[in-house]
Amino acid sequence: MERNVELRLKGHLYEIASVNDEVLGSRQGFPASETGYRKTLGSVVDIAGPDLMDEVAASIKEHIRTYEERPANQVVRKDARSLVSKAGYPPDEYLNAA
Repeated sequence: MERNVELRLKGHLYEIASVNDEVLGSRQGFPASETGYRKTLGSVVDIAGPDLMDEVAASIKEHIRTYEERPANQVVRKDARSLVSKAGYPPDEYLNAA
């Protein structure tokens, strides 16, 4: 992964943590969620590039704001798989396992 893309991914994770803190006020269970989100975003960027990763990260943040809960990583992976497929890329094994 290129350095600028890696920094972009880390930036998204930081923003997700900030939205989590702002909306939920607790990080209980967040480290496990963050690990899953990191894997999913990394998978998306490897398959389809950083622009689609941005879209998946935005959907995670929007879910937290709208529903006042973190989305399960399995749900995030399903959404990512759908976006990757619609963009014309074959999902990898990780996304297909959701």
